[in-house]
Amino acid sequence: MGNNVLFNFLKLAYSPISNYDFTVIKDDPIIKNYINTSSLYIIAQRPVLTFENFDINPNDQFNPFITFVIRQKGSDSELQCKFPLFQDKLMNSQHQGMNIAVNYIYPETEGQDKLPFHSVANFVIASLDGEFYWFSPEKLIYHFLRDAVDVEIIGDISEFLKYQIHYIGKATEQDVIKRLNGHSSLQEILSREEPLKYGSLPRDEIVILFLCFEDNIVMNSFGPEDNLKPAVDILMGKGQIPESTIYLDAEKALISALKPKYNRQLYKNYPKSKDGLDSFNLDYYSYTFIDPITLLYNDGVIKGGYDFFDGDIFTITNGNFELNIK
Repeated sequence: MGNNVLFNFLKLAYSPISNYDFTVIKDDPIIKNYINTSSLYIIAQRPVLTFENFDINPNDQFNPFITFVIRQKGSDSELQCKFPLFQDKLMNSQHQGMNIAVNYIYPETEGQDKLPFHSVANFVIASLDGEFYWFSPEKLIYHFLRDAVDVEIIGDISEFLKYQIHYIGKATEQDVIKRLNGHSSLQEILSREEPLKYGSLPRDEIVILFLCFEDNIVMNSFGPEDNLKPAVDILMGKGQIPESTIYLDAEKALISALKPKYNRQLYKNYPKSKDGLDSFNLDYYSYTFIDPITLLYNDGVIKGGYDFFDGDIFTITNGNFELNIK
């Protein structure tokens, strides 16, 4: 007798981003395209991250670099970083020159008129012809994990990717940015949640995680006694599971397991549902995060991994839902 199996691997579609930064950059066409590849999102909270000891080493005029450490309010952990200003993965012309701008967290530190800078929320590097890139601490980590930027980071990255979950939602019928415009639960969270650390603003601590699928791997096996029609249908591309259905099911799985504070419907009967995977006769399916994020909820923590099988796994086996902690 054969088996029908589906492995689903979730990843960050874009860097985790504070609510304040989201309102500032969500209309940028390039960023908008990246964010809108997501159809699943998490509204969470974490202490503010900053760049500290932000300094420029100009000793080598052909290969200047920025040095800084990433810190999180209330934690002694830090990431030591070295960021070359001229690199092939960004802008690589040493001759055109560039500008560097920094923005500070609230409240701004007084008297920062010379290097090194402290309490930096993000920095922007811009070429003289108008090309620019901005980096928050989480965005820098996100690009580092994808080898999309040349930066040296020393320290435990996972310590800076811990998020207390407030709400899980989907955006399968409209772009996620449109879904979040005027989002009632987001506004409620901003209004009701106290800062985790004294002196911070909720707008800077509340963060949105945009999720998409890295892959959905289907495995079907057939025994000698099985009808060949299902196998032929698969080879012909019939009966494929729509990605939107997998997103709908993933939302229910996460909500059912993690029971976020601001989700009113908790899907207590999951995996039973009318619009999820329940009707596709799968013997086994699973969800795994393949970014090293940690999700904090009332009953514990869920950890993602650095590869496909390194993180904790949500599994559904013959209709039985389990959370497998590694």
